[in-house]
Order: sequence, then C-alpha cells, then structure tokens
Amino acid sequence: MGKKLKYIVGILIIGVLLFFVFLRLTKPKEEVEAKALPTVTTISMEKGNISVKEELLGEISANEQFVLLSKISGEVLEIYKENGAEVKKGEKIALLDNQKQIDAAKYSLEQARAQAQVASDSRDRLAALRDSGDISVQDFETANAQAKAMDAQVKAAKLNYDTQLEFASITAPADGILQNSILVQGAFVPQGTQLGTLMGSGAQQLNFFVTEELVKKLQLGQGVVVEKGKESHTGSITEISSVLVPQTGLYPVKASVENTAFPEGSKVKLSLIKDSRSDVETLPVNVIYYENEEAFVYIFERTEGEEGVLRKKKLELGLMGEEKVEILSGLSPDDQVVSSWNNEMYDGAKVRLQSESGKAGQTKDEPVQKESVTESTKESVKEEKG
Repeated sequence: MGKKLKYIVGILIIGVLLFFVFLRLTKPKEEVEAKALPTVTTISMEKGNISVKEELLGEISANEQFVLLSKISGEVLEIYKENGAEVKKGEKIALLDNQKQIDAAKYSLEQARAQAQVASDSRDRLAALRDSGDISVQDFETANAQAKAMDAQVKAAKLNYDTQLEFASITAPADGILQNSILVQGAFVPQGTQLGTLMGSGAQQLNFFVTEELVKKLQLGQGVVVEKGKESHTGSITEISSVLVPQTGLYPVKASVENTAFPEGSKVKLSLIKDSRSDVETLPVNVIYYENEEAFVYIFERTEGEEGVLRKKKLELGLMGEEKVEILSGLSPDDQVVSSWNNEMYDGAKVRLQSESGKAGQTKDEPVQKESVTESTKESVKEEKG
C-alpha cells in the first residue's frame, strides 16, 4: 500500500512539472521576443534657422579723446572739476595763475588803442587839408597807412589779451568725462604739462582682431554683443581693416558700442554671428553619429505594429550650430530619425518604437556624442556578429 502511494505521488509531481514545461514551450515566441526588444524614440527633420557665434576679446576706447595741456606755466588757483566728473563743452575745469601775462597783454592793448586813436585823428585832419589842396595826396596816403597799421596792432594786442585769459582757464573742448587728472590746488605746472584727458561722452569704441577667414564674413553695421561682468551691451561694426598686423597675422576691426561707460582700456568679451542659415532642414546635433569621419543617423524602419529595425543613413551636413545642424542630403522628410541611444544600436538591429503612453514614465538615455558613440556602435556590431 505504501509503495503504491509513493508511486501515485511521484506520478502527480511529474505531471505538474510536465504541465509547466508544456506551458513554457507553448508560450508564443513573438511575445517573448517583443518584451526583450529595446525601445527607441524618433524625431523628424524640422525647418529652422541656424547661427554660429564667434567669441573674442576686445578693448574699449572712447570714440573721442582729448588731451588737456597746460599752455602756460603757473600755479593752480582753482579746481572746478574733480577726476571722473562729467563736464559739458566749454565748462571750466581749472584756473591757472596767469595774471602777469594778462596784465602785460592788457597794457599792450591799451597802448595800441591810444596810438591807433592818435593815428586816426591825424588822418582825419590831413583829409581836410587834402580836400583844400594844402597837402599832397601822397602825404595823406602815408598818414592813412599809419592809421591802418595802428588798427592792426590793436587787433593783435586784443587777440593776445584774449589768449592770455583763455590760457588761464582749462576748459572742456567737448562733452565728456574727466580722467587721469593730475590737478592739485596750489601746485605749479610748467607749460606743456598734460593735466588730464577728456573721454568723449558719445558711443565708446570697441577694438578687436580677427582671422583672415573671419574678416571675409564680417560686414559694416553687423551687430556685436559686449559683456563685462554682469553688464551686456550691443553695438555695430564701424570699420574693417583690409591690412593685417604683421606681428599677429590678424586684422583690426572697430565697433561702436552705445550706452557704456567702461574705463579706457577695459578688456571685454564680445560675440558676433560669423555664419547663419535661414529656413533649412535641421536635426539636433546629439542625434548625429560619426564613423570614419562620415556623419550618419539611425532611422526606424517599421516592420509590424510598433516593431521595426534600425537602418544607418549617411548624411551630408551643412552649417553646424551649438544645438542644431543643417541637413543637406541623405534624409527625406518622412524618415523617422532615432533620437534615443542604447548599446544595442547597429544597422539591422530589431527595436520597438516607444509608445505614446510610455513616454510619461520613460527615462531617456542621454545620446553619446560623436566619436565615443561610434566606438560603442562598433563594439555592438562586433558582439552581434559574434
């Protein structure tokens, strides 16, 4: 009886095992394979604009810069504007002691005026005698010439007097900002001393240098963006030199920058558009792969339902921006370009298209860039072939 019971239990155990084996063997193969297929996401080419920026270093200078010189030797009597002050054209900056020269010029002017008056009176008396025939015409012309000469001396003396007054006052030749001032009240300054500089209050000038390749792409009026710290300002190119600097092999370029007050000689960062394309077919840069320096993408070729295979397509690329690249040839508008990446990607690999419902919970793998992707792809191909 015991042997019979053991026999029955053994039969039952074997039967259960055979049942599970049967279920496993009869499970649809397609369902097993479908779950194992890697999923991919796709995008299509889009019309768009691409621009490529060039970042350079530049130096700020004023469009107008005036040097303030002492035209006389003298003591600084008054200072009206301190270093860094804004001044208007004609406004006084300082007063120098030029009183002796002013007094001498004033005396010369008064003397010249007195002599001119005597000469004028003499000419008037001789004019009456000439009319009555008491003197010759030649005598009158001599007196007339002397009177005119004295008038000229008055004008010269007046000019000297005005000049001495002007030399005593240091005034602003234009609107601007006073910089590099060495004025100290009571100090003596020799004639010809540089007292400071006046930076014009108009647009500042940006000076920078570019390569031969870049200078061919620049245009007058082209916009630039200038940055220093947290400040950002716009400007436009005003001058493009066609003569390179032998020491550097670069070409000088100048731009006008508005609404800035950077110190003279400030180093700034600038950027400009060196190339652009409008309304062209584009793809994100991170879906492009390279093999033997040739660009390609993977496209999804549907076979059944959401399943398909990957096909490698070589591309001809145009302008490449920071995020997008121009597609010149190799794709059609209907091609579904694979935008995700996994380590089982190769030409002919079976994949499943990520469903719309699965996107919300999906965590996309970041595309591996350029050559690093190529190496991974090659390894995947080798493993698949092996």
